[in-house]
Amino acid sequence: MKLGRPLDLLAAIAVPIALALAVQGSVAAPTAGAETSVDLPRAEVTYSADVAPIFKKSCVSCHGGMDGGEKRVEYGLDLTTAKGVLAGSEYGAVIEPGDPDNSYLVELIEAGDMPEEGDPLTPAEIEIIRAWIADGAKDN
Repeated sequence: MKLGRPLDLLAAIAVPIALALAVQGSVAAPTAGAETSVDLPRAEVTYSADVAPIFKKSCVSCHGGMDGGEKRVEYGLDLTTAKGVLAGSEYGAVIEPGDPDNSYLVELIEAGDMPEEGDPLTPAEIEIIRAWIADGAKDN
């Protein structure tokens, strides 16, 4: 390629530079403060590690805790074990494994009816219980 005219020289330099700048600008880098969404696999919610501590803090004083050397189990509902939760109360089932929306226990805690004493469960605690029930309320 013979560059004889000044415009040819300018074009030979300017075109590659403009092309490089255009390509560099087309690759968008994340901006500061930009939110990125990554779907991470949800860890399995277990009764022993996740649900039992919530029940122990808020529920077993009436539903399975010790009271004067005897176990206190109001309405026949023992929340100290997954087996006890699955057994339900003297009135029947309190959860429907796989279906938190049709579980009486979820209805009571979301309405703020339970626990009767103390602070209501937090939305995060309720979500843990819902996830455990949705996963089949396994004894794990």
